[in-house]
Amino acid sequence: MDTKTFVEKYCRWADYYEGATVLALLEKKNYDCVLWNNGCSAYGARPIQCSTYPFWSWIVQDKNTWDEIAKECPGMNKGQIWDADFIEKTKSEYEKNVPITKEEVEELCGQNL
Repeated sequence: MDTKTFVEKYCRWADYYEGATVLALLEKKNYDCVLWNNGCSAYGARPIQCSTYPFWSWIVQDKNTWDEIAKECPGMNKGQIWDADFIEKTKSEYEKNVPITKEEVEELCGQNL
């Protein structure tokens, strides 16, 4: 599927800092990601926001925050135990991630969206 079709089918525009408009995945009525269907249908190509979850800076800042988020995420506190180096690397990837702006998507697609 080409970029324009993907954006039109699975994405929305979201307000961001300093008046920017950025690309975001749609959510279902229950707030699940539009690409979630008993698992991620785009797992191999998921964006940084998804691939770094739940090791986001504000989630790993303290145990209370982690435990609150874990109440809503069935995968947290189960399965593989990750070492501190992996968590720190993943957190850093999340912090460096900059969402793509509407202008950048339009340039990529070669047209206004």
